[in-house]
Amino acid sequence: MTPLKKYYSNAKFLITGEYLVLHGALSLAIPLRFGQLMEIYESDTDVLEWTALDRAQPWLQFSISENEILKAENKGFSEKDFVCFILNQAKRLNPEFLQNHSLKIKTEINFDRNWGLGSSSSLINNIAQWADVNPYELHALVSNGSGYDIACANYCLPILFRRNESHPMIYPIRFEPNFSDQLFFVYLGNKQNSEESVKKYLNGNPVNKTQVESISLLSKRLLQSENSMEFDALISEHERFIGEVICTDPVKTEKFPDFEGSMKSLGAWGGDFILVRSDMGKREVYRYFYEKGLTTIFAWDDIILS
Repeated sequence: MTPLKKYYSNAKFLITGEYLVLHGALSLAIPLRFGQLMEIYESDTDVLEWTALDRAQPWLQFSISENEILKAENKGFSEKDFVCFILNQAKRLNPEFLQNHSLKIKTEINFDRNWGLGSSSSLINNIAQWADVNPYELHALVSNGSGYDIACANYCLPILFRRNESHPMIYPIRFEPNFSDQLFFVYLGNKQNSEESVKKYLNGNPVNKTQVESISLLSKRLLQSENSMEFDALISEHERFIGEVICTDPVKTEKFPDFEGSMKSLGAWGGDFILVRSDMGKREVYRYFYEKGLTTIFAWDDIILS
């Protein structure tokens, strides 16, 4: 069966500016080769028939009535509740959306949803495209994040991102370090809840303008780094700085003090991916983390969309 409509949104990594991106810090974000597809099909029922696939395997299946969408005034507690809420808010932005409910919706992510690469943000962006609404406005209604992930969902190049309500500042850039063969992404195996991490952070100590400007400058300097030594120094400085802001030890200090190279947390600290750079060969880097039970590792050039 041929779909009536088809949408696709990229997954993402936030390389710099975690946490402070919420306060307007200029941050480096990168779209990935992974992403989420959404297809819309005709149906002979009077409800939305929703199927979500994770790497071709169904993990969610449910039906949604028009009344359930109209009554969805918050995120609720289940995945279905969240989908209903997104649809409700999309309809709020565009009352003409979903005049016809006799549809089958199939979504599919081609990455493990536990990796924290943007299964929610790519869904929000796909629904925004379907509803023909501003994706940043929809994101702001259903999420407390900065919106950088929505930007990555729509761009095929690295971006510099600055939060600015429903119209963020986005600068597509080229970021092709000549030592990319020494860069790897390692999954720590403990997916972080982005919404809860943001809430916890925002309820903590206030951030001042100087801190925001410092991270913005680090983002710019990282783009201009000419060699691996300079890159190491900058991501280590970034780690120390964010660690002081959120009162947490950098991941290398806490978990990998014997690693020969530099590393940086990505996104919410504590369990998602880290970025590492090392003069060790690829085989040695993989062996180091394999011996610690960490087997989900990607080389930079294998995962970055460019």
